[in-house]
Formats: sequence, C-alpha cells, structure tokens
Amino acid sequence: MMEGYIEWLSPFCEAITTGLGSFLDPKKRIYFPYLLSALLLSLIYLKFINPKTRSLSLAQYIKYLFSPKIWRHPSAIVDYKLLFFNHLIKILFITPYLLAHTAFAYIVVQAWEASIGIQDTILWNSTAINISYTISFLIISDFSRFILHYALHKIPFLWEFHKVHHAAEVLTPITLYRVHPIEFFLFRLRSLLVFGSITGSFFFWFRTGIEPLSILKIHAGIFLFNLIGANLRHSHIPISFGSTMERIFISPSQHQIHHSVEEQHYDKNFGSIFSIWDGLFGSLFISQPNKKLAFGIEKEEQTRFQSLWQNLFIPFKNIFRKLR
Repeated sequence: MMEGYIEWLSPFCEAITTGLGSFLDPKKRIYFPYLLSALLLSLIYLKFINPKTRSLSLAQYIKYLFSPKIWRHPSAIVDYKLLFFNHLIKILFITPYLLAHTAFAYIVVQAWEASIGIQDTILWNSTAINISYTISFLIISDFSRFILHYALHKIPFLWEFHKVHHAAEVLTPITLYRVHPIEFFLFRLRSLLVFGSITGSFFFWFRTGIEPLSILKIHAGIFLFNLIGANLRHSHIPISFGSTMERIFISPSQHQIHHSVEEQHYDKNFGSIFSIWDGLFGSLFISQPNKKLAFGIEKEEQTRFQSLWQNLFIPFKNIFRKLR
C-alpha cells in the first residue's frame, strides 16, 4: 500500500523538484545567473537612469525591487501555482509525447528525400554550417514564437486560453510561466516543429552533425538574450532600448506595454527577441519614458481569474458558452 502511495505521489514530488531545478537550469529563463543579471540591470536603471530613484539607498532599492505588494500579490501567487501545475502536467502528459525532436527531424529528412530525391552534399566547413544553423534557428524560432503569440491574440478561442497570461495584475519573472496548459502544449509543439524542421533540413543538405554555437550547452543567442535582462520583461522595471533599437529588439518596457490595460496598447509588441516582426505586421509600439502602466484584462473579466482553478477552467467555460 505504501509503495502505491509513493508511486502516486512521485509525479507531484518531481514537479516540485523540477520547478525548483529551473533556477539551476541554463535552459530556463529563471536560471539564477539570469536573475542576478536582471537584478544588476535593475539597480543600474534605478541608480543612474530613472531620475525619481537616483537618491535612494541600497536598502530602499531592494525594498522597491522585492516589494511584497508585488511578490505577495494574489495574482503573483497564482503565477507560482501555475508554475508548479504546468510542471506536473508536463511530467504526466506532455513530455512523453513531445520527446521525439530527433524523430521528427528524421521525418523531415525523409520528406525532403521523397520530394526531391537524395541530393549531393553541400560542401561547407563545420564552422560555417554551425554558424548558419545558429542564425537560422534563432530567426525562425523567434518568428514562429511571434506567429503563435499573434494567433493567441487574434483567434478568439485561443485568446480565451492566452487570457490567463494577461490576467496577471503584477509582473514578476515567474509570470512567464503563468500560462494555461493548452498554451503550454502549443508552445511545446511549436518547439518540436521548429527544431525538427530546421535540424532535419540542415542534415539533409549537409549530411553532417549540426551543433548550434552554444554557451553552457544552450543556444548562444538565447543565453545572451536571457543574460541581458529578459527577466525584466515581466517586472515593474521599465527599461527602454531607445526608439531606434526598439525597432529591432523588444525591450522590457515594450513587453510591459503588451501587458498594459490601456486600449492603445492592445495587441501591440508580440515579439519575443526581435521587434522587426511587429514592424512588419503593424503591431509595433515604441515605449515612452517613465510612463506608469497598469496590467491585466478588462475589469469585468479580471474578477473571473483570481484563483488557480478559475484560470484553468474559465477558458473552457467561456468557449462552451460562445458555442451555444
């Protein structure tokens, strides 16, 4: 009986340890060096850039950054719960079906061969191949994120699930993980398709092993993106890159605008790394210095997304109500 109880409990224990392990995993946005770099950038912003906070003491800076009004806000508590819940869903249901990245890459190779036959290998040196693969993966992966994010806003039934993320009334780095399990699955599927398509295509044309340029065994571009303040996208630190750079890269301030309740900010700044996609799709919004923002969704709906269970089941309820 005890063995059966332990077996039943093990996924919950694994979800907790996996969630905590995210702070030690370079592949996760909340890897502790990324958080430390975000903290350092925040202190630099508050001390040298924001004129309203330059005269504060170090203790006041820390109090401002870790305000209980934000980190203990009921909305933030839901973020923490969803982080754990989605890890549990990943362990129980999603990971077993989406571990086949390599298998899908092989399917892509077969598809190329079936459509145009086996081609002569393109003779590039390994460095050129790996650089090309790294750049291609970064650009295509980011564009696919933009397209999926765009669809989550523009397709009504997908918006019902994405609304969970936008119901956050305060932003912390953990808000990144405030997503409905359906959205979590869609992004995992996106990752599978992008990896398989790019890796399979490169193998077909070059017939050699491909490794992206990496730091700590993760994609170098993603590592640098996370290191230079990606965690501040979900925070109350509105760091801007300036109007010129913000037409190329999404700044923390621009993503905070994406979460704003102001009508002028609706459906703006869908990009993850690059803002050029927003420029092409007409959704680019340049940040404005020192503009205070409020986060969340329409007041009538905000009250329906206060608990973990509401965030899990209200999207289904809304969809079924519209179908009747």
